[in-house]
Amino acid sequence: MPGPTEGALVSGEQDFRNEFSGSAKTVVQVGRADLVNVYGTNAAPAPRQALAGLPARPAPLVGREAPTRSLLALLGPDRPDRPDRSSTDPLGVVVTGQGGVGKTSLALDAAHQALERGWFPGGVLYADAGTLPADRPPGPEELLSAFLRMLGVPGGELPPHRIGLEALFRSQLKTHGDEHGAVLVLLDNAADGTQFTPLLPADPRHRLLVTARTRPKTRDLAVLPLHVLAARDSRALLSATQDSGENDELDELAGLCGHLPLALDVVRARLDREEHDAAPLLSALRPQRDRLGELGLDATFDLSYRKLDEPTARLLRLLGLHPGQILDAASASALSGLSPARTRRALDRLRDDHLLLPGGASGHFRFHDLTRLYARARLAEEETDEARARALSRLLDHYADEAGAPHPGPWFEHHAVAAAKAVSMAVAADAHERVAAIGDPLLDFLTKRAQLVESLHLLGDLVASAQRERKFARQIELLGTMAARYGDLSCWDHGMTCFDVANLVNVRHPVRVRDWHDVNADAAAMKGDLMGAIRQRRKAVSLWRWDGNTERELDSRIALGDHLTEAGHPDHARRVHRDAADLAESAGHPVRAARAHRRLAKNAENRGEWDAARSHGVTAQEFAVRSADVRATVVAVRARAETELLASAPHAAAPLLGDALELARAHQLRGEETNCQLMLVRLYLDSGEIELGSELLDSIRPLVEAQEARDAPPDVPPPPTLSSELLTLRDRARMLILPGSTILWATGCLVAGTVVDGSGPAALWSAHLGLTVVGAWAARHYWRRGIARGRLNLLAVASQVVVPALIMGALSAIALLATEPDPTTLMTVTAACLLLVQMTLVWGGPRHLMKRPYKWVRSRLHTAR
Repeated sequence: MPGPTEGALVSGEQDFRNEFSGSAKTVVQVGRADLVNVYGTNAAPAPRQALAGLPARPAPLVGREAPTRSLLALLGPDRPDRPDRSSTDPLGVVVTGQGGVGKTSLALDAAHQALERGWFPGGVLYADAGTLPADRPPGPEELLSAFLRMLGVPGGELPPHRIGLEALFRSQLKTHGDEHGAVLVLLDNAADGTQFTPLLPADPRHRLLVTARTRPKTRDLAVLPLHVLAARDSRALLSATQDSGENDELDELAGLCGHLPLALDVVRARLDREEHDAAPLLSALRPQRDRLGELGLDATFDLSYRKLDEPTARLLRLLGLHPGQILDAASASALSGLSPARTRRALDRLRDDHLLLPGGASGHFRFHDLTRLYARARLAEEETDEARARALSRLLDHYADEAGAPHPGPWFEHHAVAAAKAVSMAVAADAHERVAAIGDPLLDFLTKRAQLVESLHLLGDLVASAQRERKFARQIELLGTMAARYGDLSCWDHGMTCFDVANLVNVRHPVRVRDWHDVNADAAAMKGDLMGAIRQRRKAVSLWRWDGNTERELDSRIALGDHLTEAGHPDHARRVHRDAADLAESAGHPVRAARAHRRLAKNAENRGEWDAARSHGVTAQEFAVRSADVRATVVAVRARAETELLASAPHAAAPLLGDALELARAHQLRGEETNCQLMLVRLYLDSGEIELGSELLDSIRPLVEAQEARDAPPDVPPPPTLSSELLTLRDRARMLILPGSTILWATGCLVAGTVVDGSGPAALWSAHLGLTVVGAWAARHYWRRGIARGRLNLLAVASQVVVPALIMGALSAIALLATEPDPTTLMTVTAACLLLVQMTLVWGGPRHLMKRPYKWVRSRLHTAR
């Protein structure tokens, strides 16, 4: 059969042998064929390829210059002029990050730049794995089949199993690369590593680029984590003029968006519609419960949430109760009720899915702000009130156990902020036992670290808890501590407000407060009444010695010595401070021993005994270092430097001042830092370096003025108030019913005595009624305000003594004018009884007076002891 043949038919019996030469595109061999028609050629159609399906390039990215450079460096081809790439570098890159962080935009932008540079002449294989529902993500077989179809493989020729699909994909990539050049495989929104690991090319010319929320566990792929934008870049993204200058409204909007690019894009679009008026957006985004809905991020977080198993999803929900920014496995285990091992695995899963972020230290995690809001939203919708209450109770028990440890300092170093917020949550939940168990050790820790503002916030919660529990003695003690903290911050008005509130508590609920004398002494000292402060402090010393409370006795002794020094009695003050130092050393109280020796050093300085002053200063520093109290250490070192300056030894003061200043800056002790700088100015001036001293003084002048100002710094919490809403029904009855009854009886007596039967002088009954009205007003005002400042308050307080005496005098005169027992006598006796009842139950005067005999007996017993 010579010549070329388009189609050939070969037939015959089995013993026939058929031969032909030439070329044939189609050969049909059958045992018998009656007719075969071949028309032209039946060659297969050319394969259709789809390697130009890359989506459009996104808008110019803001703040992504560094990630873009890193991604392009990983995608770049292997060339001799690229020494930064090695043959062992991964051929795939996974851009990971939380939902809405901009992974897709970064990948598309980098892909377009790579195409423009000619790195992938063979084209791009692109697929979005997030187009299907989250509960049915595409498997690796579906993705391999889709990419093979893009490479021109007909669907009928695809292998039915994954192994064959992977082999065919690698083979087709190599063939396509030989014919057309390198190919970029881009898989967007991958669910996990099982989707994209089979797509990793074997040919080093090709690259695989994946965006995923889950960090891959394989080492064959490079990982590029993508984080939220910096504050400057967030402001630039929101600004219409791309001006990154200061703008408080844009900064607040960026913070409310958590600097998440997707949320920022939503806000930018709404700003454009609102003609860049940020006020409506701010009012809409500030409420936490509405923020996710306003930003349209619920679906974004739902995509990651629905992929979690139930224990992990429940842990994420319950973590919304966690009060701190830093999460650890122990507190997460307490919240969820899971074992520590299972909790750690769940936390790792949440971190890999970028629902949690690394928290810095090993084993610590943290929330993104918007993710925390999402967790709290899921918590409110999917957990019952009982479940939330049980989880919070377990967390508070965990914090109470940690705070109650023998040495809780290292734990507080990492969890002090969370513990303080846990105290607030315990107050809101009326878990007052946990409030004291966590709050008291935390207050001691914050005091030693000289974190005065934080301790004031904590003290506010402790005062609120004591007020709700109606533990009035503890409330007064805590208010006195708050007043001292405000004094350390030079917030004198706030300190006096605390004293006023403490006095008001004692007026309404007279209790035997242990440190009431100390509170009164502090208040007297603030008013400049040194003799009154000395009297109150001596009573406090006696009381604490009687009770066996050495710590409080030492505090009162040292304060007594301070008052004596200010009053001009240095010898007496030295004896008091010497006794306090000896008692502190024997009782093992290093902080108080350091304070006492500092006072002794100051006393020696005033006498010109420099060797004794230096000796006491060194001893004070040793005790302060032993106590681990940062503030006490700074004060002790600074006091030693001041001694050297006064002794005309600036060369010895300079290193001491440097150490104190460094320690104060390291622990953000602003007041002590300013004091050290002022002493440094003195040092410069004494050393003749006037120019340096003047420059330093000019630089710290605003700080000095702020420290001397009476107004509180902006971050200092306001003092607590005792509002009328916290009064009980019984208290309101005492304020309204008894005074009202007294006024009504006095009115009835006036009418009955002068109008009805004419019995009794009208002037005296009118005076009785008027005094009763004044007394009722004074009782109510005294109950509501206490011994507060102001002329009206002073009038109300004075009326507590004057008005009852005048009323009793008027009633006595009416009784004496009565010639015989008549209704006037009965009315008079009844009015007197009502007055006594009102004075006893409403006014605090008689109740305080009844304490005096008890105090006299107690003082005699104390003297005998």
